[in-house]
Amino acid sequence: MVSLETFLSELLESIQTIGPEFLDVATRDPIAGVLVAFGGLFVLGAVGVLGVLTLGAVVDLLRPGRSGRSHPPGAR
Repeated sequence: MVSLETFLSELLESIQTIGPEFLDVATRDPIAGVLVAFGGLFVLGAVGVLGVLTLGAVVDLLRPGRSGRSHPPGAR
């Protein structure tokens, strides 16, 4: 079984080595650079949407408010 320390050290090492790999792929030709850029934008957009949704859920959870909608007295 792998220890947490080993896992974290390998994770940080792989994060440090992935930058030059992406740079090498992105500089091979112009289309590859565009594809890497758009891939990064898609990932950034997805993370941003998830972050906004999570922030909204946390704010809604912490904000005191009505527990539900009430119907007008004559609506029934």
